[in-house]
Amino acid sequence: MLEVALSLPPLTLLCAMALACGVLIYVLLDGTDLGVGLLAPFQSTDARQQMNLTILPVWDGNETWLVLTAGALLAMFPVAFSILYSALYLPVYIMLLSLIVRGMAIEFRHQRPALFDALFIAGSWIASLSQGATMGAWIEGISHNGQHFTGSAMDWLSPFSLYCAVALSVGYALLGACWLIWRCEGALAAWGRRQAMRLAPLTVLLLAALVVWTMQLQESYRLHLLAWRYSGPLALIALLALAGLGAALRGKREFLPLAMTLTLFVVAFGGMLLAVFPYLLPPDLLLTQAAAPPATQKLMLIAFGAFVPVTLIYNSWGFWIFRGKVHAAREEERP
Repeated sequence: MLEVALSLPPLTLLCAMALACGVLIYVLLDGTDLGVGLLAPFQSTDARQQMNLTILPVWDGNETWLVLTAGALLAMFPVAFSILYSALYLPVYIMLLSLIVRGMAIEFRHQRPALFDALFIAGSWIASLSQGATMGAWIEGISHNGQHFTGSAMDWLSPFSLYCAVALSVGYALLGACWLIWRCEGALAAWGRRQAMRLAPLTVLLLAALVVWTMQLQESYRLHLLAWRYSGPLALIALLALAGLGAALRGKREFLPLAMTLTLFVVAFGGMLLAVFPYLLPPDLLLTQAAAPPATQKLMLIAFGAFVPVTLIYNSWGFWIFRGKVHAAREEERP
């Protein structure tokens, strides 16, 4: 694996790393506030107001990473962008529409709580399931001839992609529960802790089964994931994070459960990249085959390098300004 990475053109490798970084940051940030929406139907109207207030200042900044990553994919790897979006336009459009509806529900909830709670919950669930199905279809493989998508509009819908949709949604719900532990107080924080204790083992079981299933899809996946030189450290970090999560939940820590769950997501993302590398579109479109010309890659790396720090500062500033516990609030209150 290391030898393959070193053999790639440096520009192409840096572009791939930038793209992976953007996807990972989006999953960690927006996955957390999507998880809050996944848990919302199991709470009262007053608790939903408090849950809404925890993500109101940050949700739009989190989704900035989705736009940034999509733009980077288009410019850095245009062939992959063309094939991928031709294959996945239906789940992607469903996801985008649900994110738009969800954002509107977060911002305007104070006007009609019942209506916008329903839209917030529906948008969160549909977006999470769509993202998981998209991820599963990408891992399973996209039919193409090297330049164009050659499959059908419903190829993305398979048992594996549906399983990934469920697994990712459960993981997002765990992130949301840990977020509530950190940002809320009283009954809602205690409820979030109970949900996290239920969701953590389920997430781990789903992830373990996903790894086994993934190894059955392609021989290269199996060989990569069984290369203990690379997968061994990931497995060790995952076990330590899982132990830390259990200890943090039992010890009634506040931020540590979220930190440990985010670590589990980073490890899972690393395992996914380990399985598919060096293909950008599994099972047979290499990074080098999908890459833009070097001049374009260089320009986009400069642009990406400029946008990422600005976006990180924006995200961090929002979290800093609205740090601390969010108290239960009346419907007319805003942060």
